[in-house]
Amino acid sequence: MSYFDFDALTIEDRKMHEVKQLGLQLAATQASLLVVGEAGVGKTSLARYIYAKSRSPRLYVLDCKNSGGFDFNRVDGGTLLIEDLDCASLALQGELMKLVERTDATRPRFISTSRRDIRALVKQEQFRQDLFYKLAVVHLEMPRLEDRATDFGKIVNFILEVSQIMHGKNGMSLSAEAYGRLNSWNWPGNIRELENVVERAVVLAKSSHIEADAIQFEAVNEDLALDFAPGMSLSEVEKRLILQTLELTAQNRTRAAQMLGISIRTLRNKLNEYRMEGVL
Repeated sequence: MSYFDFDALTIEDRKMHEVKQLGLQLAATQASLLVVGEAGVGKTSLARYIYAKSRSPRLYVLDCKNSGGFDFNRVDGGTLLIEDLDCASLALQGELMKLVERTDATRPRFISTSRRDIRALVKQEQFRQDLFYKLAVVHLEMPRLEDRATDFGKIVNFILEVSQIMHGKNGMSLSAEAYGRLNSWNWPGNIRELENVVERAVVLAKSSHIEADAIQFEAVNEDLALDFAPGMSLSEVEKRLILQTLELTAQNRTRAAQMLGISIRTLRNKLNEYRMEGVL
């Protein structure tokens, strides 16, 4: 998330409240944390929030999707925020292991984020088991926006206020129809998508009262890039769709089955087939 403030809201959702409280409890410790959740739920914002509540003197940020310019030698204590740990190459994992094995004051505290279940990557031998145990001492799982019904209205109002400040506006409000349109959407992109939709509505609104026609959704989910090609068999298309949906949901089978429109039993049977084929 780009501008979410965990102190600005009274969180009522039980799971999110527990995640926040555990994060605050661990902020002053040196325990390595792994924040897991779907794209757009606010993993990095929570990680930065925990860092801000700690006594750590400095923050280093490593983006595993674009790590080429990161200088491991300059890390000197503090906190290392590792974004998208599940995307770390084996070579990058090796560099991280060297940091983990430091025994002096230059060893940082580690807070990582991941969309996928690292344990599944360990089983597939795509992630080092020893590094996983070092970086994931405590797991924090962020809930989806769709599951935070009790917080939805407050989140919308907060984003609306921030969007107005960003664009030099004030006194804006949502009509009942506009809010109903927001509330009826399933938010596959989570809070990041909500930020985008509300900010666009603030920009497009013809008056201070935002009507339903200013609430516009993207038809395509950018996080699910399906590499289909003409000539592929239906079974191969089905396999790729299932596996990529699981990746999108951080290996949450219940959520994946819902998105695919199949039963959890059918999904389980398909995964057993792929395991027998050696795909998993």
